[in-house]
Amino acid sequence: MAAPAHASGADNTPPAAPYVLYASGLRWTGGCLPLTIGIQRTTDNATPQSALIYEVFADGIRLGALADNGVNAAVWGTLHFTRPGPQTVTARAVDAAGNRSAPSNADVVTAYAC
Repeated sequence: MAAPAHASGADNTPPAAPYVLYASGLRWTGGCLPLTIGIQRTTDNATPQSALIYEVFADGIRLGALADNGVNAAVWGTLHFTRPGPQTVTARAVDAAGNRSAPSNADVVTAYAC
């Protein structure tokens, strides 16, 4: 008797690494410790581009996630730093299966307190 076939539909391939187009900690964006960020949309082997999520990190600490709205060439939004001062900002794309991309390029941003 032959061994049962394993499901071959499992997605184990992470998305391509995203690219941070811009990141700014300027006070005019509102609130305390703001981060305005734009991330160039990336691709995945199974998840549609518009369904990818982008996690944003500052010095390795997760600040939040941005959903791709499927409309613009870039995903953008405002998050908040956890402390003031210069910090290295990166992003990772996450597909529907939970696979995470390699980190994006790094951008050093200064976070300003209120």
